[in-house]
Amino acid sequence: MNIKPMLLIGTILVSSLAILPVQEVIAKESQTVQTERMKKGKKHPMMRQFKKMAKHLALTDEQKTQVKAIFEQTKQSSKEHRAAMKDFKEQVKSLMAAPVFDEKAFTELHSQYQTNFTEMALQKAKSKHAIMQVLTAEQREKYMKFSKKHRR
Repeated sequence: MNIKPMLLIGTILVSSLAILPVQEVIAKESQTVQTERMKKGKKHPMMRQFKKMAKHLALTDEQKTQVKAIFEQTKQSSKEHRAAMKDFKEQVKSLMAAPVFDEKAFTELHSQYQTNFTEMALQKAKSKHAIMQVLTAEQREKYMKFSKKHRR
């Protein structure tokens, strides 16, 4: 038996085991940096998006206040649906883990949560409508162009 291949395999195994903890440390550091940014007062992405929109549309202070109130109301109503969506996602995850996909079970699960999906879509449409009512005609045009341009 040749010792060189065994030595090579052993070296690779040891070095791969040494890399794993380093990756964990890097992931923890990255998470810590994100937490520190939030503590330092960095705004939530939605706030950055709002500020960008407000600047682009040249919103007045009154309009900013009204739009913020709409966002806050939407945020409160979406909290009600979060728990239901979390349950739905967990159940879908368990269906995906099954060795064979069960179409009937997925369809039943989806229809069970259909009212939540509809309510969430309705809330989104209502909030967008409310924001559009705050804007002037020129601002609406700018908003529609801006949203088309920045869609993903």
